[in-house]
Amino acid sequence: MSTAVPQQDRVRRFFSSFAPTWDALYGGKRSALGRVLDHAFRRDVYERYEFTVERLGADLRGKTVLDVGCGSGVYTFEAARRGAARVVGIDVADNMIALARARSRELGYAAGCEFVCSNFPPAVPLDALRRTFDFGIVMGVMDYVPAPVPFLGALRPLLTEFALISFSGHHWLREPIRRYRYRMLGRCELYNYEERQIREACAQAGFRRTDILRLEHSGICFLVTAYA
Repeated sequence: MSTAVPQQDRVRRFFSSFAPTWDALYGGKRSALGRVLDHAFRRDVYERYEFTVERLGADLRGKTVLDVGCGSGVYTFEAARRGAARVVGIDVADNMIALARARSRELGYAAGCEFVCSNFPPAVPLDALRRTFDFGIVMGVMDYVPAPVPFLGALRPLLTEFALISFSGHHWLREPIRRYRYRMLGRCELYNYEERQIREACAQAGFRRTDILRLEHSGICFLVTAYA
């Protein structure tokens, strides 16, 4: 009988334990030294955020947003701040969702933001996903998804305009170091992509067009706009 832990369970455990640290990456919560190191070695994390809020636009009044892998709600709350009528955040890590719900109440966004602790695609239908959304956000998620086409195929029918998605690329140095570190720490598996694989996966999932921005620093990162 196999004792291997499924990838989704490993992701859940990792991000639940990592929740306070990950949340501290945003909003200047880290020490001065920590911020310097983060911007040096995690520059892609901040550029993903800047890319997302720029593509969504300053005025989201009347729009709806689905944030898959929402973490502690950083993107979700920015969408709400810009006037989104409804924002749903989904994350597999219960501690992340607990942080997001608490922060939602503190910021006064509880009426417009809903947070659900679930895998994606969900194992059972979720009430929160019974209606479509204008935009989807999938940042820092595809690194942990072993089969991108079913994941993206479940996302596509939920959207009417576009999804903003990040993918890690292959880098001669950062990728093997990151894989070794995750393996030594007993974390989850990691998945990296070439641009061709991203375009093929999005097309197979039903997206009609993809625009891809390639970031060369912090390893290779692709920031994708996938049009529904």
